[in-house]
Amino acid sequence: MSRNRRVVLGCAVALVIAGCGASHAPTAKPVQVTASGGPTLGGRVVSLTSYRGHPVVLIFWASWCGPCHDEQPALNTAYATWSPSGVVFLGIDLRDTTAPALAFQKQLKVPYPSIADTNATFAVDYEIPSAPALVFLSSQGKVADVVLGALGVMSATQFDAEVTTLLNTSTTGSA
Repeated sequence: MSRNRRVVLGCAVALVIAGCGASHAPTAKPVQVTASGGPTLGGRVVSLTSYRGHPVVLIFWASWCGPCHDEQPALNTAYATWSPSGVVFLGIDLRDTTAPALAFQKQLKVPYPSIADTNATFAVDYEIPSAPALVFLSSQGKVADVVLGALGVMSATQFDAEVTTLLNTSTTGSA
């Protein structure tokens, strides 16, 4: 296991242990989130395998993340630009609660669905320590690039170049 994965896993375990003493009413058992899919904030279950044949942009965000608020308008523009070409956008709402996450989506007019990753299952699998982050998946579902800091460290031109490469790769059939 890589050192980075151990650090991320250790942080996730520490967060779980820290919450163990909290008292709250029991809730219904949620649909299990796995790194291949889970329930969206709207209640629909999605699976990454259903997007095979299309490049996918995973957007790791949270309502408590200031940079996530700042970059959302640019992500909305990227969605409007690239989704007609078959690029799938899927948000991964990281370590958040439902009400603030839904308010974020409504206030910022997020046009794509988001999976509620309350236990950081996706984040650990993709080695994402915190939001914001982007993961670009090829049309075969393989990780093509990971950008920690998302649009704070990647320009719109670089984002467009990354997506163009994914689209060109999907038409040529290579990974």
